[in-house]
Amino acid sequence: MISSFRKYFKFILPIMILIIVIGLVFSRVYQPETGIPEPEMRISANEAKDHIGKAAEVCGDVANARFISNIEGQPTFINFGLPDPNQDFTAVIWGINRSKWNQPPENIYSGNEVCVLGSIKSHEGTPQIEVESPDQINLK
Repeated sequence: MISSFRKYFKFILPIMILIIVIGLVFSRVYQPETGIPEPEMRISANEAKDHIGKAAEVCGDVANARFISNIEGQPTFINFGLPDPNQDFTAVIWGINRSKWNQPPENIYSGNEVCVLGSIKSHEGTPQIEVESPDQINLK
């Protein structure tokens, strides 16, 4: 019985290894798009702190927006309510995504009423949404 198991094992082992390798390759190649989460609610920027972890459309007046090219990730911060560091809410666009906008995002949104779609997270006590696409931000 053991000898027949070894006989079949010689054939099964390479096939199992091949299946595992193919699975690992496809898991790295195929990455489904995360997409914009469907908002559960529409809230104001000062209400965002009460909805951490939820998908929402957060609306308000942009107090200031700035691109910081000399720090890691090259973020663009779009601050709502009051200017940084007292903002009610922040939309963050990482440098890797800036090329998706036709103009610098800080020029488009500064001083305007804006709505941002996404999942609300907290960063150092400030609610924020990480914006990956212009489709997530609408001027009002």
